[in-house]
Amino acid sequence: MRWIGVALAFLALAAGMGASAAGELRVVSAHGVHVRVPTGWRRLEPTPSSITDPQTLLVVGTAGVGWNLKSVCQVAAYRVSGAGAVVVIVGWRSATSGGGDGKPTGREPLKKLVGVSRPSFECYAGRGAAASIVLGTKAYQVNVLVGDHASKARVSEALAVARSFDLVR
Repeated sequence: MRWIGVALAFLALAAGMGASAAGELRVVSAHGVHVRVPTGWRRLEPTPSSITDPQTLLVVGTAGVGWNLKSVCQVAAYRVSGAGAVVVIVGWRSATSGGGDGKPTGREPLKKLVGVSRPSFECYAGRGAAASIVLGTKAYQVNVLVGDHASKARVSEALAVARSFDLVR
């Protein structure tokens, strides 16, 4: 009986710790989309751009992320510190305006965001990953860029933020 009590106390403690870790995530949203970010991440205003399709809908990043006004590329228009990370979400006006077939994918392609590689994006020499999805009547691209010295934990954190992408309901 005594062991059962100890086991139940341990399970309650573990459940409380899990709830507190989950409580550290907060929702950040803009333009009808959202992601869940951990402590230390913040929303950034999109870099000014004349590109309107796709439109940059939401940008979140760690400390040290800012605009890269020298970049002519929409996704790579952010300066990422060596240990930092940024998630850039762009959306097209329709499911086909980005060149896709328009068939809804659901959130399934986000599950493939499990690692970063180099090269990753036009105009960005660092590590990154991307997923293209169609939700509702629009196509989206969820992009992850990480600094050259980002830890495995930071990379995992950035990928988790990207996988949390969804529409505001």
